[in-house]
Amino acid sequence: MVITKNLADNFEMTEIKMFESRLNAIKEIQNNAMGVEVVQFDGAYAFSIKNIPGPSYNVVKGDSFSSENSIDKILSFYRAREIPVRFDLAPQYVNATSLQKLHNAGLFQSDFHATLYCKLNEETVGKTKNSCIKIRQIKEDEFDCYGNIYVEGFGMPAFLAESVAANNQVLCDKPGWSFYIASLQNEDVGVSSFYVYNGTAILAASAVKPTARNQGIHQAFIQFRINEALKQNCILMIGHAKFASISQNNMERCGLKMAYTKSIWTEAT
Repeated sequence: MVITKNLADNFEMTEIKMFESRLNAIKEIQNNAMGVEVVQFDGAYAFSIKNIPGPSYNVVKGDSFSSENSIDKILSFYRAREIPVRFDLAPQYVNATSLQKLHNAGLFQSDFHATLYCKLNEETVGKTKNSCIKIRQIKEDEFDCYGNIYVEGFGMPAFLAESVAANNQVLCDKPGWSFYIASLQNEDVGVSSFYVYNGTAILAASAVKPTARNQGIHQAFIQFRINEALKQNCILMIGHAKFASISQNNMERCGLKMAYTKSIWTEAT
């Protein structure tokens, strides 16, 4: 399988639908106490959570240049809310003229992000190399554990564990979502999730406690979710990672290969 524009469009739409599902679920919590907004500007999707600062959820995905005025509309949307804007630009949507327009608006390229993929078939099925790692589907009453491991794994403040748990628990009965916990020697040490849309699965998140790293847990999670996606009749798996990171390396070890890199654009401060 080789990369085509149509295939890349499929990857981007799967990621957009994952974000849309997540933010719309968070929007249901306490009458949208978090201040969630999901707005479409032609081919671009602007995601925003006012009460969760930072770029994780305040981001633009899709074709930001699908109409002449889309960039101006998107910038006005975020600036009216006093939220810094971030554009995740897939290569099939950009050209020199569009990038110059972002530059003229006061944005600059601040990072790259890798998109990886593989076609799912019987050859992609694999086993966990460390037989001591046990992975199970999360129970509804285990999301406190999920939140604690997640914030520890990502080095976030401990007080955020409760909100992380709530923001993921609300997804457990939503179509397409699956959540898992990994244990090692009877201790819960890692969490992960994935999302399915129209036969394409996406590696949504994965975190491992620092004390349990370098034992193959992250790679085991990737292989486990590949196997689970195949059981759900998916034909493609995609993942995202910081370029040349350990996460990307582990995805490649499990059979995913580079599709393209996204260009990340943010506002100059």
